[in-house]
Amino acid sequence: MATISPMDVLRDLAQQKLDDTTSHLGKVQQDYSRAVTQLEQLEAYELEYQQTLQSNMANKGISVVDWVNHQSFIDSLGKVVFQHTGHVTQCKKSVDLALSSWRSDKQRLNSFDTLKSRAEEVRTLKENRQEQKLMDEFAQRASLGKKVL
Repeated sequence: MATISPMDVLRDLAQQKLDDTTSHLGKVQQDYSRAVTQLEQLEAYELEYQQTLQSNMANKGISVVDWVNHQSFIDSLGKVVFQHTGHVTQCKKSVDLALSSWRSDKQRLNSFDTLKSRAEEVRTLKENRQEQKLMDEFAQRASLGKKVL
């Protein structure tokens, strides 16, 4: 049974943390995309409503009461757009923060991978040296054995 080194445990923990961070990053990116889409829809609806009001005023005219109602609705839409713009900004900050965390976790995992590969290289080098030493001993014994005969 292979033994698990502390470096393997640390590397696995770093990998799990990166996986969790990646999942979180994906979620906040989806939230941000959804918020941007909603903002675009709200802005389009506000613009369409303004254009409809202007068209109605130019073509057939509207009463003062209707104009006040339409203008009030447009103002309400403007407030909603403004609030949603703040939401989009918050979502963007969340994405930036999650991306920063992801980069940090990825760098940490890469560091553990580098340390692990260096340790593996050192172990392999030691094994090769030990094997070479044994081969030299066998060769020396073999040559001594032939001289005695």
